[in-house]
Amino acid sequence: MPIHTVIREKRKALELTDQEIARVCEDVVKEIKGSGFGAGFCLAEKRIREYPNCMKLMYSLNVTLEGSFILEQAELSGKEHERYQKKILARYEFVAENAKDEQIRGSAAYLLSGKYIGQGRYERAEELLELMPERSADKRIMKSGILAAQGKRDEAARILEGKILGDINEVHMTLMKLLDIVMDEGDEEDAQKIAKIGQKTAELYELWGYNSILIPMELAVKKQDVRESVKYIREMLNIAKAPWKMPDSPLYRHIDKNDKTEEQVGAESRERQDAKEQYGTRILPVLKKELQTSPRYDFLREDKEFLELIAE
Repeated sequence: MPIHTVIREKRKALELTDQEIARVCEDVVKEIKGSGFGAGFCLAEKRIREYPNCMKLMYSLNVTLEGSFILEQAELSGKEHERYQKKILARYEFVAENAKDEQIRGSAAYLLSGKYIGQGRYERAEELLELMPERSADKRIMKSGILAAQGKRDEAARILEGKILGDINEVHMTLMKLLDIVMDEGDEEDAQKIAKIGQKTAELYELWGYNSILIPMELAVKKQDVRESVKYIREMLNIAKAPWKMPDSPLYRHIDKNDKTEEQVGAESRERQDAKEQYGTRILPVLKKELQTSPRYDFLREDKEFLELIAE
C-alpha cells in the first residue's frame, strides 16, 4: 500500500486532542478574518475531510463557523447565505446521528432542536431531544477537587469558573423562555418580576455587556412599549460598540489564564485584544439588520428615535 494511502487511513481513524481541535478552530477564524468567510469555510471542510471520524472536531468547527456566519452574514449574498446555512445544519444533523460520544451527540441535538422549534418543526425537535442524555452528576466538581488536591489550583479554578459561567447563562436563558410563556398567558405583573430577577441575576454574577438588559428589553418588546423598547435598544447598541472583555470579577479571574510561555501569552493577548476591539464593528451590523428587518420591531417603525438608532 502506498505511504500516502497509509497516512490517509491513519488520519481517518485519528481522534484529535482538545488542544489540537482548538488550534484548528483558531486557524479557521484567522482564515475568515484574513480572506473571508468562504475561505474559512473551505479550510474547515478540508480539516473535516482529513479527520472524518473525529466528531468533536466536526462539531467544534461547525460551532465556530456558525458563530462567524452570524457576524459575517451581512457580507454574503442571498444564495451564499442559504448554501452555508444548509451545510451547517446538515453537519449538525450528521453529528447528532453519528457521534458515539454522548456529550457531543447531545450538544448537536440540542442546537438542532432549538433551530427546528424556531422553524415550527416540533416533531423533529422532539425526536432530537430524545438523543440527548438525561442530566447526570456533573463530574467537573469532582475533577476540580482532584486537580486542587494535586496542587493544580489554577486549572481547578478554571473548571469551576467555567461551570459557574455556563450554569448562570443557562439560568438566564431559562428565565427568558419563562418570561415569554408568562407574557403569552397575559400575566404582565409576574413577567415584570421575572424581568427584574433576570436583570439582578446578570448583575450579581457580573455577566458581560448587555446580558443584564436582555430580559427587560424582551419584556418591553413583548408589551410593545415604544419608549422602554427604544431605551433598551439604545443601551444595547452602545454596549455593543465597546470592546468585549471577560468580567473583571473574582468569579472568572482564572478563565483567561493558561500555562503557556510569556512569549506565547503575549502574542495571544495581542490577538485577543485585536479581536475584542473588532467585536463591536462586527456585531453592530448584525444587531442593526435584525432591528431593521425583524417583524418583532414593526411597532417601532414610525418612531423617529428608533429610526435614527438603526440608521446611525
